Amino acid sequence: MNDKARDVKNAESLLLALSGDIELRQSRIRKAGSWCFFCADDYSLARCGCSMPESLGCHGQRVCSDCANAHRAIAGHLRKMFAAPRVDRVSSVRAKLHRQLFGAAEELSDAGTPLEKTLHHFLAQADPYDDEKPHFKGTVVDAFEQSKFSDFQGLARELAREIDSDLVNKAMRWISCAF
Repeated sequence: MNDKARDVKNAESLLLALSGDIELRQSRIRKAGSWCFFCADDYSLARCGCSMPESLGCHGQRVCSDCANAHRAIAGHLRKMFAAPRVDRVSSVRAKLHRQLFGAAEELSDAGTPLEKTLHHFLAQADPYDDEKPHFKGTVVDAFEQSKFSDFQGLARELAREIDSDLVNKAMRWISCAF
């Protein structure tokens, strides 16, 4: 066998091994075991410690530190959103926070997942302007369970981008008004 054929064979073997590892990790997500409940990593596991363990599905589960940090960020955002009053105006804090969460979830949508099974589809069922607090909170919290959502690290990254984008837009509006 020549060097080129051996390199191709080695590359194919590596790809097969990686795909097997990816499939194994995918099969472990949202299942209890000696790995992270959400991302299936198996290092530095502990209890999550976020402020919404029942709502985000981490109660009693072992998670990695990256997922725990992401949970804290998402839980903080949800708490602010749920604490904001329901108002029917464009500058509604609750609507802004919901829009940021929805936008982050929409960015994470996988083309292979049917729309009706995605987090952003279920988040769209919540109306930040009209829903009473208990109904709004229930709909948003249920969205995570109904979609069997597990990519909290990705959601936290996208949420941070959405928040940063809103801050940039706000700064640009302020600058344009100043001149």
